[in-house]
Amino acid sequence: MRAVFSRKEPKIEAKEFCVEKVIMLPAGEYESFTNHLMHRHDFIRENVDFMYEKDGVRHCLLVTGEGMEEGVLVESEGSSYARYFAFVPSVSGILEQEQAVKETQTLSMIKESGQEEQAGMVLS
Repeated sequence: MRAVFSRKEPKIEAKEFCVEKVIMLPAGEYESFTNHLMHRHDFIRENVDFMYEKDGVRHCLLVTGEGMEEGVLVESEGSSYARYFAFVPSVSGILEQEQAVKETQTLSMIKESGQEEQAGMVLS
């Protein structure tokens, strides 16, 4: 397991965040990304609209690698490199939460459209 250590910081300044999209890279490409955060990356450029700061919340990408437990939150602020990033030693909790949100949104959309009977679903 890995962690990022800071030196002589007066306090931890944790920020609120919202994962707008998960990017799953091949393991080798993920390692290259984490070793070259200041380089331009196509996957960041292609997803620039998902990354922004609003009302004190950083809306970001979660970048991880296939078979990896760790990941990096990225908010590029319009750039094609990781201008703001946060290392996440274990992404499983974030991924589980994102999956639960997607399932809730899907059920809500089905319920609102009245298609639950057509889909063979019983929603309460």
